[in-house]
Amino acid sequence: MAQITAKMVSELRKSTGSPMMDCKKALSEAEGDIDKAIHLLRERGMAKAAKRAGNETNEGKVFCKINEENTTASMVKMTCETEPVRNTDEFNAFCDEVSAIVFDGKAAELEGEAMQEKVTAIRAKLGENITIKETARIEGDFVSYYVHSNMKIGVIVELGLADVSKKSDAKLDELAKNLTLQIASLAPKSISVADLDPKFVEEEVAILKSQLKEDPKNKNKPENILDRIIEGRKGKIFAEACLLEQEYVKEKMQVKELIESVGKEIGTQITVKKFVRFAIGQ
Repeated sequence: MAQITAKMVSELRKSTGSPMMDCKKALSEAEGDIDKAIHLLRERGMAKAAKRAGNETNEGKVFCKINEENTTASMVKMTCETEPVRNTDEFNAFCDEVSAIVFDGKAAELEGEAMQEKVTAIRAKLGENITIKETARIEGDFVSYYVHSNMKIGVIVELGLADVSKKSDAKLDELAKNLTLQIASLAPKSISVADLDPKFVEEEVAILKSQLKEDPKNKNKPENILDRIIEGRKGKIFAEACLLEQEYVKEKMQVKELIESVGKEIGTQITVKKFVRFAIGQ
C-alpha cells in the first residue's frame, strides 16, 4: 500500500479545493496516484453538486461591465445559498469569468458542456448550489449601469439620441446615472404605458374592483360607476409601474419631464429604449 504523505494531501487539496479528509481518503483509494485521486474527487463532487442543484439560492451578486464608449453593457445575476460563499474569492472569480463571456456576446457558451462542468465543479468546491440566474447585454447609442453597494441590485439602461454627436455631454451621463438609480429604487415594470403588460393591468384593476365592492359605501353603486372610478385610478397604477410616469426620486417632476428637460439642455431628443433590472432574492 502506497504511503500517503502530508505533502501529497496538501497538493491534492490545493488543486481541487476539497476537504483534507476527503483528499486523504481519495489518495488512499487511488494508492497514491494523484490523477486517480482527482478523478475520484471529481466524481464524488459531481454527485454532491447534483444534489445541491435543487437548493434555493437567495444570496449572490450582480456583476456589470461596460465599454469606454458607453455603447455596450452587460449584467449577470449570480446566486448561491449563503452570504459567506458570495464573499469567497472562488465565487467572485467565477462570476467575473461568466460576466466577461456575456459582455463579449458569447452568452450561448453558458449552455455548453464546458461551462456546465465548471458550474458543477464550483458547486462541489464551495458546497453550495451556484447558479447563473440571469444575464443581459445591451448595445445602443448610450448605455449606463448601476450596481448597489451590496451588489444585490443592478440596472442597465439604454438611451436613444436623435443626435449621437451629443453623447459626450456630461449632462447625458448624469441623466443616465440618475435613471439607473430611479430604476434600482422604484423597480418600474415598463418604460411607458404603451409597453406595460396588459395582464398586469388586468390583475391590478381586478384588485381595485374587489376593494371597491368590499367598501360598504359603494354597496349600491352600479357597475358602470365603479368602472368609472377604476378608470380614474388607473393613473396611480401607471405612475408606479411605468418609468416615464413615475415621480423622479430627486425632484418634484415626472421622469419623462426630466428626460425632456435634459434633452433641451444638450440639444437633442432623448428616449429610453430599454432597461434591465436584476435583484438578488427577487
